[in-house]
Amino acid sequence: MKVAIFTEDKYGSGFIKAIINRLFKERIVPAVEFASTYTPKHIKKCHNVSKVKSVVRDVDRVLIIIDKENNYEYDENRDIWRHLKGLKEQDKVKITIIATEPEIEEWICISLGLNFDKSGSNSDSKPSRVLKRECNYKKSDLKSYAEKLDFEKLKKESESFGRFLDAISID
Repeated sequence: MKVAIFTEDKYGSGFIKAIINRLFKERIVPAVEFASTYTPKHIKKCHNVSKVKSVVRDVDRVLIIIDKENNYEYDENRDIWRHLKGLKEQDKVKITIIATEPEIEEWICISLGLNFDKSGSNSDSKPSRVLKRECNYKKSDLKSYAEKLDFEKLKKESESFGRFLDAISID
């Protein structure tokens, strides 16, 4: 399966690729080929989602992974799909949107058993802040945390991880 990955920042795509490679190594998902996007892979709060159009026909799956942040009422139609108007139905079905709640670091906190504010309303208890306090986390270290993820725990406790796993498990 050939996959294009779009995330909000430059560290996210490396983290996701490291997770997929580990899932493959552990025989949880089939082999994945990562597509070159020919454009920046970053979807800054969904404003550049139209970059997906440049690769969707050349891949089997497009993953758009964003942090929900809970600063506002997230609406997939308003925040993502409106930027993808004009796509053919056979291309739309290739796209999976995964909104982590409140941010991708939730997967790390769940895996390490660290408590965080899932609502995102308390900025001091956001997963990234909890990790910084407890583990001296820096965003540039994100990729290295792929090895620390507890996949069994995430399957049970993270809806966004479940969507992610479903999206890459389909041949």
